[in-house]
Parts: sequence; C-alpha cells; structure tokens
Amino acid sequence: MAENIIYIDSPQDPQLIRYQREFERKAHMRDGYFIAESQFLVQRLLDSPFPIESLVVDDASKIPELPAQRQGQFPIYVLSRSDIKELVGYNFHRGILACGQRPPRHEIASVFPDEVPATSTVLAASKIGDFENIGAIIRAACAFGADAILLDEGCADPFAKRSLRVSTGHAFKIPIVESQDFAADLKQLQSQGFETFATVLSDSATPLSQVKRADRSIILMGNEGYGLEADTLAHCTHQITIPMQRGSDSLNVAMASGIFLYHFCHMQ
Repeated sequence: MAENIIYIDSPQDPQLIRYQREFERKAHMRDGYFIAESQFLVQRLLDSPFPIESLVVDDASKIPELPAQRQGQFPIYVLSRSDIKELVGYNFHRGILACGQRPPRHEIASVFPDEVPATSTVLAASKIGDFENIGAIIRAACAFGADAILLDEGCADPFAKRSLRVSTGHAFKIPIVESQDFAADLKQLQSQGFETFATVLSDSATPLSQVKRADRSIILMGNEGYGLEADTLAHCTHQITIPMQRGSDSLNVAMASGIFLYHFCHMQ
C-alpha cells in the first residue's frame, strides 16, 4: 500500500480536482462521483462494493486499514488540514475524505433482474428536495428492511455530502434508483404485481392502522410542502394517511416515512 501514498503540498494540485467544492457542485452528478467525509462514512464506503477513486487525509496516521480487496486500488493523498480547508471550501476537521463512484442510473427493473421476491417493499419518493430528509429516508428504508428506493428527478441528490452524512452511509447498503422516468418505473413495478400506497393528508384516506400491505408494496412519499402531485396520485392503488392529534396537520416527511416503513416492513 505504501506506493499509493502521495504527499501533496498544494490544494490546487490537479489530482485533487474532484474534491474542490466548485467541482462537486457542478460536475459530480454528471460525471458519476461523490465525496464521503469522516472516518465512519469512509469506512462504510470501504466495506461496500462501490468503486473508490481516491482518499484524502490530513495526516498519514488517519489512513484506515484497508480491506484486502481494496489494497492497491487507488491513491491516498496526504496534505495539511489547512490545505484541505482551502480545497473543500469550509472548516474541515474530520480528518479523511473519499471520492467514490456512483452506481449507474438504471431503471427499477435492474433491482429485480431475475424474479421479484414474493414479499417486497419499495420506497418511492417524488420531489423531496431537502438533502437531510433524503438522507434520513434512506437510513430508515435500509434499517426497516425495504428492498429498494426509487427517487424521481425532483429529489435531492442521495449521494450529496449532507445526504450521505444523515444517511450514515446506508446509501451504500440499499439499491437506490435515481429514476429518469418515474412514471414508467412505477408502471413497470405495477406490471410485476406491486400495489401503490400513496401517503396523503386527507380525511378520506385510509388510516394507517387499518392498512393491510400487499405482498408487493410501493410506499409513495411526496414533496415536503405539497405532497404528491395529482398525476402520480391518479395512478395509485391506495391512499393512506397517519391521523394527527392536538391540531397537528403534518409530520416531517422523513419521520412519516419511518412510520410507514415500519408498518409495511414489519406487518405479518
């Protein structure tokens, strides 16, 4: 591994371009990369099947012990903390970053390439724009046992730094499909026997306590402010809701997702 350790004395070194904040904002989604920061997230990335382009540490002592299959795969750059701060554009104090490669943008059919399991749960999200909400939804979907996450193009980037931080690296553990045609992917799942459960704020919707999951279920979550769009609702099999007390009119979308996921994934 020693020959892969490269000491750098300038944050402008072209080998570090993918870590520059301006590059991250403009090009990571287009070029297929993401940045993970902190020992915890980098370790989860190392333990995952995701390809890694490089690591950056502020001290050689921060270099993690690499799994056998990772050794010799990528360079490890060492530069001072002050140089990393200039490189990334904020007060960096986590000691380590990694540049990973995003999975290809596939259709939802790629999650079930052979046969859909008899009991399956997909969390589908539309136009959820907050990075932290997306991160929390990913964490809940992974923790409660969903089989996959389907995001439309209006959702925040699941591999942005804030999303990854809040997801605590669970984005490396569950299939995430960044859909290029959300309606078509939903129709594909429906053709495979999935029923769609749209989460809404409506007195006419079925209270969650009365909802019986289908063997193959899609839970649809909508925008933080206005929920699911009419076109999406029109193609849903069911509309379900969480009744509120004390005059409350809604829950944070990530909290609501956790409640729905627990109900669906743990129902006998």
